[in-house]
Amino acid sequence: MARLIRIAISALVLWAAWHAGTAQWQQFQFQDEIKQIAQFGADRDEETVRAAVMQAAAKLSVPLSPDRVQVRKNGDRVTIETAYTAQIEILPRYKYPWTFYAAAEGWFVPGGRIPPRR
Repeated sequence: MARLIRIAISALVLWAAWHAGTAQWQQFQFQDEIKQIAQFGADRDEETVRAAVMQAAAKLSVPLSPDRVQVRKNGDRVTIETAYTAQIEILPRYKYPWTFYAAAEGWFVPGGRIPPRR
């Protein structure tokens, strides 16, 4: 009987680790997307950058609402900050609200691109 209880507890721990790990992996991918958008979107306007962030969130199934995306442009610099809350199923039928934050900064250097080799 004690062995069955240990197996059940181990299964619950594995269940929670799998779901939490999957959510964290999704966060890492989303953070990487945000960094790329900031690096390569600094020469674009705020609405285009916000739309790119929302598109990345939809691609990765991140539950992000547009009002939680803050895009600030200061000259040639763009800053993206966002937060979302995901419902992580820690135990079967028990969900825990976990808030994730993502931020990135990029800047545009006019004429700073490397010319192609000839």
